[in-house]
Amino acid sequence: MRSDRVPNPKPENVHNVTDPELCEKMGEKYHWRLKEIRVTRNTPPDVACVFDGEQTSFQDMWQDYQD
Repeated sequence: MRSDRVPNPKPENVHNVTDPELCEKMGEKYHWRLKEIRVTRNTPPDVACVFDGEQTSFQDMWQDYQD
């Protein structure tokens, strides 16, 4: 049986922001390599910062500081 599915790509860590410049700042702050910035034509635009690596959660990081 032939499969037309593409092999799993490298994992991406995606976080949404309000301004594309914030992607650069987020990458610097957390030492993540910025792969691309995806901007939609919505109003206001949706901005997705795409970094290399496994998906992270700021909620998980925030809970670390609550102990």
